Parts: sequence; C-alpha cells; structure tokens
Amino acid sequence: MTDTTFYFVRHAESEANAARVFAGQSDSPLTERGREQARTVARALAPLRFDRIVSSDLSRTRDTAAIIAAGRGIAVETFAGLREVDLGQMAGRGWDEARGLPNYDADGFVQWPGGESLEQVVSRALGVIDRLARESPGQAILVVGHGGATRILVSHFFGVLPKLIRLTAQNTNITKVIHDGAGYRVESLFDDQHVI
Repeated sequence: MTDTTFYFVRHAESEANAARVFAGQSDSPLTERGREQARTVARALAPLRFDRIVSSDLSRTRDTAAIIAAGRGIAVETFAGLREVDLGQMAGRGWDEARGLPNYDADGFVQWPGGESLEQVVSRALGVIDRLARESPGQAILVVGHGGATRILVSHFFGVLPKLIRLTAQNTNITKVIHDGAGYRVESLFDDQHVI
C-alpha cells in the first residue's frame, strides 16, 4: 500500500492563547498576530503539494486553514471530531491556575470536571484521521488542528499514552506523520523553525 502523508499544523495564535487562558472547545478567533503567523506558515508550506486540507470546525483552525489553502484551489473540509479537548470547567480559566489544582499532572492527561476523557478524545480524533487515511491512500493531507488534541494523537502514535509528549508546541508548528497502511510513524515533531 502507498504511504499517506499527514502534515499536522497547530492553529495560529488565538485570543485565548494571547490571554493565556484555556479555550477548549469554545470559539476563540485569531489575533492579528495569529493571522500573520498563518501567512508565515502558508509560505513555509508553499513548496508542498496537498490533496486535501482539513481542519476542526472551530474558527481558529478554519481561518488558519483558509489562509494556507488560499490560491491552491482546494476547499477546506471541516470535522468536529478534530476539535480541541473539551476542558469542561477549565475552559476560560488561566494556564497558570491549572498548575495549582490538586489533580494537575504535568506529564499526563487530565480530565477536568465536566470535560472529556482521554479515551473520548482519542476515539473521535483518531476516528477522523483513520477515515482520512482510508479515503485518501497515497495522498498528502494537511490537518489544521489544536495543540492538545494533536499532542494526544502524537502521543498515541508514539505509544506513550496516558503520558503526553511534552515538548514545546508553538502555534503553527508542523508535525509530519506517515500512515503505511498498518500504522502511523512520526517523521518530524512540532517543527517551529518558521514561527514568528
């Protein structure tokens, strides 16, 4: 079977990112800096050919994907299954606040009150990626997603869940993953050389 290549790109800076609060599945639009970041990653990706461009259905990913897709003649497909982790009661709260809570785990997944479990996130997000791999064998697919959900997918591909790969993953970082018909292989992780 021919390899399918996925390029996972984290959305550009959102208002929640700039304010250092958790957005989760709430809709947090891109900042002006975020729009410039999206244009920068679009230039970095310009030499690559994509057969499909997909994103979550939240505006920060849709808008990042639309900027990357501009001029390519490819419509952006949206999938709710690619949304960020539902953080329940943590949505809208500060990043620093989470570190002081009793169930915070710096290395692993935390299911916050009212939020999704790790199994739920893996099931819905991997379900979309598996579907894309089945539908588009041998193709190159750009997936514009979220920091948390992509980190969980990558950690699944590495086989380390429930621990998470905790390397820095800036807005618009790029991760390259190959699907060979049997499984997923991470070729590059959280590449941010282009990030402004």
